[in-house]
Amino acid sequence: MMMLIRHALPADNARARDIVRHSLQAFAIEAEFDGLDRAIGAIGREDSPNAIELVAEWHQQVCACLTIQDIGHGCGKLSGFHADAACRGHGIGRALLSRAIDEARQRGLSRLILDTCADMHAAIRLYQSLGWQRIADPSPDAGADRSYELTL
Repeated sequence: MMMLIRHALPADNARARDIVRHSLQAFAIEAEFDGLDRAIGAIGREDSPNAIELVAEWHQQVCACLTIQDIGHGCGKLSGFHADAACRGHGIGRALLSRAIDEARQRGLSRLILDTCADMHAAIRLYQSLGWQRIADPSPDAGADRSYELTL
């Protein structure tokens, strides 16, 4: 099998951080694993605040990641959804996000939200194709300029 979606392990933390770091650099954004990117920075760790942590493997190498935190009242917040440039265009992001949505439903969440940036065109197209709807923009300190939600 060329692609595998699985739960993150402690050994995935460094690779996930590298993927996020490089992905954000393409948009001239610096990763802040002690700040805005704290959720994805904790992927695989025992002290992680995340309810769902998934990685995608492509040819047996972790190439994409994401986390979902349960923020209460049936709502989860998706963050850290990034893919290595070398594995884009193969449906890996769609498969990873679809699996995360399924797991959120199984955990009893009824809604997911996310923040993103307007210039992350491919991600926005993917979100919209899966039914995510744009909602009120996040606060200026969110590190993003638009928000989306998905009713599960």
